Parts: sequence; C-alpha cells; structure tokens
Amino acid sequence: MRRSKDKTQQQLSVDMFQSREYISKQESGERKIPPVTTKYFIEKYNNPWLALETVDEYIGWGLTRLNGPAANNDNYFLQLMVEKELQEAIEVMTKIKWTDSLYTDRSVELQGIQKSAESLANVVHFSTVYLAALCDNYGINWLKIWKKHHSDLKAKGYINE
Repeated sequence: MRRSKDKTQQQLSVDMFQSREYISKQESGERKIPPVTTKYFIEKYNNPWLALETVDEYIGWGLTRLNGPAANNDNYFLQLMVEKELQEAIEVMTKIKWTDSLYTDRSVELQGIQKSAESLANVVHFSTVYLAALCDNYGINWLKIWKKHHSDLKAKGYINE
C-alpha cells in the first residue's frame, strides 16, 4: 500500500513515528503490523484490502483478495460470482429444516447442513470481496460502511453495545 501511495519507507516512517528499519521489517513479514498501525492506514487511506489482509494475518484465516488463475480481477466477474453464490446458497438453505433436534445421527441431514455452511462461506467471501472492490473503486469509506451497518443492527435491536 505504501508503494501505491508513492511513499518511501523513510516518508512513511516519519508519518508513523517509527524507524525506517521497523517499516522494512513489517513489509518483509519479519514483524507483524500492529493493529493501531493498520487502523491508521485504513482510516487515512480508506483501504479495505488492508483490513481484510490484517484479519487474515492475525487470526490465520480470513477473506482474501481473489488472485488465482480462475479470478480474472474483473469487477463484473465478481458481481456474477456473488449472484451465483447467493442463488446456490438460497437453494441449499431452503432444504434445511431447523428443528429442536438438529444434532441427529442421520448423515443425509448432516451432509445437507454441511453443504449449506460451505455455500454460505462462499457467499460471505465473494460478497465481502465485492464490497471491498466497490469501496476501493468508488472511494466509498470502508469504515463508515461498517460503522453504519453496526449502528443499523443496534437500532433494529439485533445487537447490544
């Protein structure tokens, strides 16, 4: 991200009140980027990709940018994938019947529940990457989107804070 903003390690070290060597170690992966530094960059540069990469780095799993051979880094492709995954998830979810005894031995039911969970994981991943691309391409503030989302959840009584 530093390079995309045309900053040298020295310039960044001055901005961050850190040594250039420390910045170098963070960039090489020798040192983890502290959460406070990540928050600073996300707020200052509105970089959703950094937010996603940080979660992945700190907890060992997370939502990552699609950069494999099957992903053509086209935003329309992302939109189509979100639509496809949503449709598949709805199809699978409608087959799950919630009951008081979800934990049964019937392997057919458990396979359906497993398939539903996997399908929803795809929806979460593709839709989050799509949201990050929207924010990145159109200058939408990533943090404001999530703060508003949490505020809406609270106002509707879905969460307590």
